Amino acid sequence: MEDRIVRFIAALRAGGVRVSLAESTDAFRAVEALGIQERDAFRLSLRATLVKDASALPKFEELFPL
Repeated sequence: MEDRIVRFIAALRAGGVRVSLAESTDAFRAVEALGIQERDAFRLSLRATLVKDASALPKFEELFPL
């Protein structure tokens, strides 16, 4: 799963979303704490940690299902 999250973060960056190393670390910590069993909680934890600007939400929502 870690590899998929790393690729997702890379895709966000390639799509113009600014994701810092600290935000990436926070995302991994959130996933570690919440797990991946509940898809919506997983998605929201990544969104909360990786998206700092509302203008990036559409790109996040576009890429997450992939």
